[in-house]
Amino acid sequence: METVFLKEITPAEKIIATVECPASKSYTNRALLIAALAKGVSTLRNPLFSDDTKYMRLALEQFGISVKQEGCAFMVLGTGGHIQCPRNEISIGLAGTTMRFLTTFAALSPGTTQLTGEKRML
Repeated sequence: METVFLKEITPAEKIIATVECPASKSYTNRALLIAALAKGVSTLRNPLFSDDTKYMRLALEQFGISVKQEGCAFMVLGTGGHIQCPRNEISIGLAGTTMRFLTTFAALSPGTTQLTGEKRML
């Protein structure tokens, strides 16, 4: 008989932190998603502004996430994981990281999400 040890993991109540990362579309898109899932306002300073991050920002807005650009920063009002079902299909152009990340993010939505992009993305 095999002995199994279980460790209980208690989630943090609140995290207040500053994380500095190099500007990258992949890091920026990940940070946007994490901020969207968090509770309250997250400030992303010096993100990479690119087509991929533009499509991610626009997609998050369709899920009911407030993402505002203020100078060289994004202000994201997170919903604690409660997202709306988009009313329209979400076009992501040629943004591969955006497509990959949104397929799992959309699973949190209470309905059907339709993602589309340029022909070579599909």
